[in-house]
Amino acid sequence: MALVFRVDTRLGVQVDFQALLAVNSDAALNFFHTNLKGLVGLDARKDETLYVASVLANYAQTSRFERTSLPVMANLSEVFDNFVVNKSFMADPGTLEIAGAQTLLLSGFFRQQMRRRHNVNWYDRLGSGFFEQVSERSKEDSRQEFFSQLALRFPFWTLTCSELENHLRERRLLLRLS
Repeated sequence: MALVFRVDTRLGVQVDFQALLAVNSDAALNFFHTNLKGLVGLDARKDETLYVASVLANYAQTSRFERTSLPVMANLSEVFDNFVVNKSFMADPGTLEIAGAQTLLLSGFFRQQMRRRHNVNWYDRLGSGFFEQVSERSKEDSRQEFFSQLALRFPFWTLTCSELENHLRERRLLLRLS
């Protein structure tokens, strides 16, 4: 049984906060995908747009303190420490993909915050390198081709994610639940 919090406002209207805060993975993916498509139009491949939207949606719903997999890094210094200094994961394409995705998130969506302490253009090259290594270590041709292209377009996607963050912040968009 779900716990539902209701608060009476001064106008006598009850607000169901559970419904306001409940965002499932489909709603988050749709939110980011729709907004990314609006920014990139025909300038991006559909599969890339969907992948980037899935990265943003995934990390929008993942706790920083996740224990079942690698947690979300707090900043690009943690990306460096966990994926560059610590080379124990570098042979695994799955971990390299996570490294690329987290670099995309931080140097893209959080670009304005990260650029105060980090050379985000250098991290764009690092993230591109992570995805290029995913391509090289993947066994499936389609995955090799996809991550090779994503690696080449990594700077485009980080700038697009930064533009998306600016767009959302300026418009103060909220997830609208149907």
